[in-house]
Amino acid sequence: MHPLQAGDPGWIGEYRLLARLGAGGMGTVFLARSPGARLAALKVVRPEFAADEGFRARFRREIAAARRVSGLYTAPVLDGDADAPLPWLAVRYVAAPTLAEAVTAIGPIPEAGLRSLGAGLAEALQAVHAAGLIHRDLKPRNILLADDGPKVIDFGISKDVDASRLTGTGSLVGTPAFMSPEQITDSGGIGPASDVFSLAGVLVYAATGVGPFGAADSASLLYQVMYGEPRLDGVPASLRELLAACLDKEPAGRPELPAVLEAFAPSDPAALISLALRREVAAREAEAAAVSSGPVAPPPPLPRPDETAAGGPSRRRVLGLAAVATVAVVGAGGGATAWALTRRSAKPVRPAPRATGLVAAPTPSWILAWPGDLADGLGLSVSSAGGILVWRGHQGFCGVEAASGRRLWTLDRPTGGTFTPGYQVFGNTIFGLGPADTAEAHTISIIDAPTGAVRSIELPGDVTELIDAYGTIGDTVFVGASVRHTGEQTTVLAVDIGSGRVRWRFPSDSDSVSGVADGASLYVMTSSKIFGLDAATGARRWTHTWFTGDLNRSKAYPLKLGNGLLFFGATGDASFQAVGTRDGALAWKKPADDAQRPVLPLGPAMVMVGQKGFYAYDQASGALRWQQTSSPVELDYLTGSSYGGSSRLLAATFTGSSNATHVTEHAGFFAAGTGDGPAWTHWGPAYDSGEWGLAVSGSTVYATDNKRLYCFRAGS
Repeated sequence: MHPLQAGDPGWIGEYRLLARLGAGGMGTVFLARSPGARLAALKVVRPEFAADEGFRARFRREIAAARRVSGLYTAPVLDGDADAPLPWLAVRYVAAPTLAEAVTAIGPIPEAGLRSLGAGLAEALQAVHAAGLIHRDLKPRNILLADDGPKVIDFGISKDVDASRLTGTGSLVGTPAFMSPEQITDSGGIGPASDVFSLAGVLVYAATGVGPFGAADSASLLYQVMYGEPRLDGVPASLRELLAACLDKEPAGRPELPAVLEAFAPSDPAALISLALRREVAAREAEAAAVSSGPVAPPPPLPRPDETAAGGPSRRRVLGLAAVATVAVVGAGGGATAWALTRRSAKPVRPAPRATGLVAAPTPSWILAWPGDLADGLGLSVSSAGGILVWRGHQGFCGVEAASGRRLWTLDRPTGGTFTPGYQVFGNTIFGLGPADTAEAHTISIIDAPTGAVRSIELPGDVTELIDAYGTIGDTVFVGASVRHTGEQTTVLAVDIGSGRVRWRFPSDSDSVSGVADGASLYVMTSSKIFGLDAATGARRWTHTWFTGDLNRSKAYPLKLGNGLLFFGATGDASFQAVGTRDGALAWKKPADDAQRPVLPLGPAMVMVGQKGFYAYDQASGALRWQQTSSPVELDYLTGSSYGGSSRLLAATFTGSSNATHVTEHAGFFAAGTGDGPAWTHWGPAYDSGEWGLAVSGSTVYATDNKRLYCFRAGS
């Protein structure tokens, strides 16, 4: 439970908002108080979705579905309004952790508690099905462990048994780790048996701490659900046969809920509520009672762009720092781990260089051709919204479902030039930059990655070219632009995403600029300096001069941000450096004689790509931790100008010379595991005088030769 934030409403309908319970991609859940002093969990849809009539229709279905379901094991609906300016739904507040929170904090549930959980969930699903609905998203985060038994919540993607498809585009709906095979194929036969499959997956998670198909990336999970065998190690022997039957790939092979419920007998409802769980429930009840009985603090006001506190950081910066701290803890997996990753001092790391032999590249899982009406494809990115690939061409964009390779949408809209980024993906949003020397040169297209919905904002007329986008903070996007009467120098603009108004400008005095943003600051790098800028005002917080030689010979690879440090590789003085985000002070500097450049932060390491492979350096000290090189096959042109990485796999391109038909013959990419996994290459020509474009998610590589898009799943 957290205090209300700037921009949060104080009231929704007749409900007084008291605190934040959580936030997700679609909305925020608040603790609220009714006029009769009842506590409610009130979900409010985010403004960008409220403007989508299709989403409103879906939310209206959620309210109707939740009203139709009643029973001991569901949270009753109190009120809701799908037609309000911000649609909302209020259900009775249950002071209890989710199953996911409980398993993480307390550990797997023993057999007696597992039987109680299974019986309660089966009864809850019977109530859902009796109302003529299929839940479709039963998962550990949608189950509350209350003192009187489990409660199934969130009917956001439930649907009528006899209804037509929920979405017009056929988009994948659900949570991959707990979806049924028929949900993935969207075969039209999604019935009660689909929820039985999900129920079994939830119980395997409760018994072991991991789902029946592991904890891989979404694409790998979907493949395992469709074709892999469930892992039931650690499940009590008395329940394995039942859960294996519930996880049958064919709906007809699964038992029906009455039989499932009978199989859990005898069950003791009290067995699920351990002493540790009772303490957690009691603590949450006490916290809710204290918040609801005390004075209600209204949400803090939104800061103005020019608003700073005297002698200290702006309010927006303070809010941003709080957000960054939260992300760091969540991303690192907990308080102690987060501290270990963010501390600035560390013991020297003993280098452990190694070389890994190459194996054959995996066979592509799918191949998709670029739509011919949008010219050839160029760039490639993965939306963090989960499972959406963004593929850019000369004349538009294409959204692709990562799991299946199915094209979801196309957008015929000009982008940047062949050798300029043309777009960036931040979170769930694509920022498309209008190409130079056209009427769209000062236009930014704002595209929703999952749906392709687009709107545009126009910058002032003195903007002659949009060069790159560096990041977003709140409702501001930071872009580099050429502005009339400044020659080739890049001016950094802070642009209001809603209106297109330029909040501030920062002349960089350089024609080579990169940037990266965290929750409070924008960091801008030129051919000789790095600037730390206040995100709300553009005021310069600090300046670090990293190069003092001939600027014509200076080149720095784009800044990377990780754990309070900024990393960059530079050819001007053949170095690899790290400076602090707080003050710009040099943390360490080391020679880089292999044209190394940053790729991504990876736990306590910073991974670089050089001409021969990947190198991981300790973030705090710069010591070499490990390396993955292409030996015994040497790659002379491992450029890294197109690369991708995750915590499991890294990939970078290699290129040669182009021929007269604009085809790069000696091309492909090199992929290597971040641990002891094998390394492999894929060779193939790259078209349009370019190179392969790459994106990596988990152990999957998505690669394009600018005509086709390939999916390579390592180990497949």
